[in-house]
Amino acid sequence: MPDHADIKAKSALRRIGWLHFLNDLTLDFLTPLLPAGVGAAWIGVMEGLADGIGQVLKIFTGRASDRTGQRARWVMWGYSTNAIMRPLTGIGMLCAWPLWIMCCRVGDRIGKGLRGSATDALVADWTDDAIRGRAFAHMRMMDHLGATVGGLAAALTAWLVPTAMLGWVVASLVSVAGLVVWISRGLQDAPQDPPVPLVSLHGPTPLMPTPIAWWPTVTSARIALIAMTIAGCASRLSPLLILVLVAGLPTADSPNAWPLWLVCVGWAACGFVQSIAAALTGPCVDYLGAKLVLQLGWIALAGICLALGFSTGPWVIVAGLGFALVTGVLDGVEKAWLSLLVPKTQRGVTFGALALVTAGAGLIGNGACGWWLAMQSNLVFAALAMAAMLGASLLWLPGAKRA
Repeated sequence: MPDHADIKAKSALRRIGWLHFLNDLTLDFLTPLLPAGVGAAWIGVMEGLADGIGQVLKIFTGRASDRTGQRARWVMWGYSTNAIMRPLTGIGMLCAWPLWIMCCRVGDRIGKGLRGSATDALVADWTDDAIRGRAFAHMRMMDHLGATVGGLAAALTAWLVPTAMLGWVVASLVSVAGLVVWISRGLQDAPQDPPVPLVSLHGPTPLMPTPIAWWPTVTSARIALIAMTIAGCASRLSPLLILVLVAGLPTADSPNAWPLWLVCVGWAACGFVQSIAAALTGPCVDYLGAKLVLQLGWIALAGICLALGFSTGPWVIVAGLGFALVTGVLDGVEKAWLSLLVPKTQRGVTFGALALVTAGAGLIGNGACGWWLAMQSNLVFAALAMAAMLGASLLWLPGAKRA
């Protein structure tokens, strides 16, 4: 019969999994519909500002959760902020207020910054080494399942609802917001490790608490972050850019481009492939080890980057689905491995560091990919393939071994 601690751990992981699902459902429902309420120039400013604020915030909130050991409240605040900001976006869509929409989007990313590092650290806190890979894979599976449902709902909405009425549909997400707040309020922090005594001539003396760093202090974790930064130029390519590559842009120069509803279906298909990949990854990570799975994933990603750059016709669609498959594997594996490399008191700041460096890598990779779409230079994808291979090669360095 399972003990009380095991029951509490399973309950916490189930709650976090459903929060992942509902969060990505609303996010991937809203995102493809945003062009109906805000122009391309606003989207560029909005996405750059929102993502930058959210990623930097993860360092501070991750460190704060390390210092206090209280992660659940950050998770609750973050998911609640996400849940509230998304239906408020509907007001801006109804009233044609792009500045309102931008503020809601920035507020949404602030919510992600509040909860991102603490959520990953909380998953690591509630699991042991034997099942941690499976736990992170399950979270990624729930993410992508939510994205699949959200993308399909967006496709159906774009097909059936007039553009002028889309704001009302977005505002109806307030019902999901109530469910998210209710689930997150029931989260609990994992039990804290008891202090280890030091034996002296004067009797046991508790150890002084380890100072909370702004960056992981373990050498192997730092090497891992460098490798993830380099490979992240390829692995953090936006699925939206991959969809543009596959489906084209609906302009006069591309009459064969997919309509909006079909792009939403493609978005959902990517989410479904990623959810299957994440579900299959967990047992592999626990059996083969996160480091080996990560290396194999980056090597496969290098081949897919070459395929994206040099394929034509239906093979581009195959390469796009291959990209979704591999990226569905990688994110959870990176977090599972990092959680093994650092002590519990550095998990929050380490996941914040991962978010920060991979955001920078994504900026480089997405900028290069956008340049390729404009200039039609296949060499960009060859460079991204080299980045993925270099990241995999760095994991063979002696210092990259588990601490």
